[in-house]
Amino acid sequence: MSKPTLTVANTERTPRATNRTVLVVDDDPIQTGQIAMFLQSQGIDVLTENNGYAAVNSIKRLAPAIVVMDVRMPGLDGIEASTLIGGLNPKPRVILISGYPESVFAANRRHTDVFAVIEKPIPLPTLLQFIRRALG
Repeated sequence: MSKPTLTVANTERTPRATNRTVLVVDDDPIQTGQIAMFLQSQGIDVLTENNGYAAVNSIKRLAPAIVVMDVRMPGLDGIEASTLIGGLNPKPRVILISGYPESVFAANRRHTDVFAVIEKPIPLPTLLQFIRRALG
C-alpha cells in the first residue's frame, strides 16, 4: 500500500488561521474533541485533523501558530510529521503528546526542533500552560 501524497488544496476560499490558532492532531476523535473543546472554552481558535498527512496539508494552507500532535498515529506519525513541519515557512511550534513512554523517549531523542514532548494523560490546564508559553 502506497503512502498518500502531500498536496496543497486551493486556498482561495480557505480562511487563514489566526496567529494564535492551535491545530490539534490525533487519530483518536475523542481525544481530539476533548482538547479542542477545552481550548475553545479558553478563547483559543482550534483546527483539528486526524492524521499526520492531513496535518501537514492544513499547516501549509492555514499556518497555525501551534500544533499539538499525537506521536503514534497510522500512516505518517507525529515524529515524521514534525520533521516535515520543520521545513515549512512559517513553521509552527510543535507540541508532541503520547500515551506511550517509549514514544516520548524516542521523540525527545530524535527531535530537538519540537517545543515540547509530553506524556499522556496530560491534564488540560497543563497543556494550556505549554500552549501559552509556546504562543509567547
